[in-house]
Amino acid sequence: MNEFSISPIPELIFGSGTLVKLRGILEINQYKNIVIITGGQSFISSSEWEKLKQSLDDFDIKFTHYKSVGETSPETVDAIVLDLNSSVIDAVIAIGGGTVMDTGKAVSAMLCMPGSIVDYLEGVGTKEPVGRRKPLICVPTTSGTGSEATKNAVITKIGKDGFKKSLRHKAYIPDTVIIDPELMISCPKALSLAAGMDTVTQLLESYVSIHSTPFTDMISLQGLQLAGKSLPVLAENGSNIEARSNMAYASYLSGISLANAGLGVVHGAASVLGSMRAIPHGVVCGTLLGSATERIISILKKEDMSGEYLLKFAMAGTALTEIELDSRVKNIDLLVKTLNDWVEAFNIPKFSEYGFTEDDLEYAAGKTGLKNTSVNLKFKDIYSILISRL
Repeated sequence: MNEFSISPIPELIFGSGTLVKLRGILEINQYKNIVIITGGQSFISSSEWEKLKQSLDDFDIKFTHYKSVGETSPETVDAIVLDLNSSVIDAVIAIGGGTVMDTGKAVSAMLCMPGSIVDYLEGVGTKEPVGRRKPLICVPTTSGTGSEATKNAVITKIGKDGFKKSLRHKAYIPDTVIIDPELMISCPKALSLAAGMDTVTQLLESYVSIHSTPFTDMISLQGLQLAGKSLPVLAENGSNIEARSNMAYASYLSGISLANAGLGVVHGAASVLGSMRAIPHGVVCGTLLGSATERIISILKKEDMSGEYLLKFAMAGTALTEIELDSRVKNIDLLVKTLNDWVEAFNIPKFSEYGFTEDDLEYAAGKTGLKNTSVNLKFKDIYSILISRL
């Protein structure tokens, strides 16, 4: 067994109805002046939001509320921090999807650093994050990015000079995560399925990453198994609380796994494509997962049929489908077929629906990084993956 290390893991409070425990956490830590960041509509239209506000008011916990809509932009983060700079903030609470939690992470960090968040982004800014932040609690309302367990906040600027880059430091892993599957029941079907495919992408890419470890392998396989038996159920019945619970936990596991093993070419492409058009991250990952996996496997088959990564793809196929066939090749083929079938069955959009052209995808292919992909994909391979989903 080779040497490896594992990043810190946030405290987890998991289970239906556990949002009520938030107030107790605030009381124990004597957080009296907090920031709450939510999405634009879903959660704040629910009865849970009204209950939470009343609960905070009953115990004299003051809060300032901000909405984060769409991808987390530098302007959004900088505006919130500027507005809060004259306040004494005890903690930041992020309740929402992956972008909301990214906004929460970024705000909690930037309250402890001068300047714009752009100054500290990987590959964009020139300054290193100092590794200090305000206490941070994340409450996911979708099962997708796993941001509640990662050390980075993804910041996006869309357009000609756009980027999709991270503010990253191991200190930015949240202190506490509350996963209440009941908060996810109202999540729209299309978002649930795209986010779910993002979870599967993260689990699979980290499982076959060149930097995977025995620890990440274990949780990735468990996550794939949970997602495999639950995501198709949510396609038929979004109110199934068992399926919601399984996907919520799978998403959390995917965050831990990717934070420690890294990701692959699908996420390399997602960073580029997400900076070019306003396309949801889950849609990019979901639409590319089948074709990318198929192309990687085809190259691995030519190089070494008995290799470690083909074995892992076969094991992933068994975990995702809970079917074990009588040969490695059959299990690999089952994995590819299942992913491609899901892309179609879940109606994951193609790139043309977001205005992408062949020229756009050719440009994106040239900019896409492989990250921790197990094969050295050439430009023609990446372009083939992208164009197959135009």
